Amino acid sequence: MARLDLDVRIDGFAAPAGTLTRNEAGGVSFQYSKFHLLDDNAPPLSLSLPLRDEPFGDPVSRAFFDNLLQEGTGALDRVMAREGLARDDIAGLLAHVGKDCPGAISVLPAGARPAKIPGDLATDYRRFDEVELVAIVQSLLERRRLPDGLGDPSPLAGVQSKLGVTRLPGGDLAEPIPGRGSPTTHILKVPHRNHLKDAAHEASSLQLSRLAGLDTAEAEVITVGGIEALLVRRFDRALDDDGRIVRLHQEDFAQALGLPAALKYQRRGTPGRQFNSAAIRVILAQTIAPADARANFIRATLFDLMIGNVDAHAKNFALLHLARGRTVLAPRYDLLPTRLDPDVTEQLSYDIGAATLTSDVGRAELDAFLATLGIGSAAARRRTIDATATSLSATLADELERLSDVGMKRFADLIAANIRGLLPKLGLTPPAAVMNRDASIARGGGWLIS
Repeated sequence: MARLDLDVRIDGFAAPAGTLTRNEAGGVSFQYSKFHLLDDNAPPLSLSLPLRDEPFGDPVSRAFFDNLLQEGTGALDRVMAREGLARDDIAGLLAHVGKDCPGAISVLPAGARPAKIPGDLATDYRRFDEVELVAIVQSLLERRRLPDGLGDPSPLAGVQSKLGVTRLPGGDLAEPIPGRGSPTTHILKVPHRNHLKDAAHEASSLQLSRLAGLDTAEAEVITVGGIEALLVRRFDRALDDDGRIVRLHQEDFAQALGLPAALKYQRRGTPGRQFNSAAIRVILAQTIAPADARANFIRATLFDLMIGNVDAHAKNFALLHLARGRTVLAPRYDLLPTRLDPDVTEQLSYDIGAATLTSDVGRAELDAFLATLGIGSAAARRRTIDATATSLSATLADELERLSDVGMKRFADLIAANIRGLLPKLGLTPPAAVMNRDASIARGGGWLIS
């Protein structure tokens, strides 16, 4: 196998951040450039790849760059078939698809010009007409290739069918003009035809998250060709001083921990390479306000239990990298009441104390979870659990009738049953509004319903 050197760039910086190398044996390494290290405003690629002179070896480099490749699409299969590349040839694959990595990072042939630049809404985008947009949504619904002539300018990881798009000032959706490298501003998510209410469920979950006091991505349901889709505003975009759209550098928790996408659930990891509470504590401690980040993560954990979201894996939490090495938690995204689907397990994405299932979570498990996250005082842990669970349940209880009124009675009943099950195990009294909701879709011995 021939040696391969690739430039790794972060949008907004003139010089490459460093070099990704594949050696003759197929191993990969990454080393920062001296120009990046000398720039006081330059962020690290990842918490797992802190700024330093020495190169990083295969395990951590492979994990980070593997996370830049798409999940759940046929793009890699087509490249592998066309170029004769194996799935573990991370650098070889990125040599062909690296210019379109999600986010601010791109991986390019050594010496190539930047592939990502700021976008001018007046000149760098082409509006979709109605016929095109309907064809796009139909293709995403049916998991078919996009219409001829349209390539996703911002491939997105994940198992849902989605496309990066740009919303113009008048509200129309558009694509970046090919070859200009302009950012998209939104994600268009189309549900599976067997779960057509997912767009409405996710929009409501995100709205509930905001009401619960969590920083959350903005989203709305749009109808295209009779199909409800979710349009999510990207949190990793901003405007520069000239009014152009720029990308913000972000990474998910799997990347920050040096874990490949395959280990995004705790149950798939091994000791020392797991998305667990100890690893989460390490990430939160590196943000600019660790105590606030920890409080928000605890609140998010209880929120997910109450709405029935058991898919809060390492790729559904993220960090934003700011200038001068500062890091903050990104807004929450990809929130769904997954327990509405009877085929979804109640197994937690990360353990809460000794609990691996939602129905196992009680005060002792939450107390152990908070202790691992760094709250040393038993009294402080008790106060945190009581205050967080009480305020969250009250906020959600106030929204149950509204959910029912907009056709999401099953979601409202799910939330009510979850709160009825959880709060007594914490020694707390559920709000009156949850006590008389239907429990007709409850089943099994657990307190969560499906």
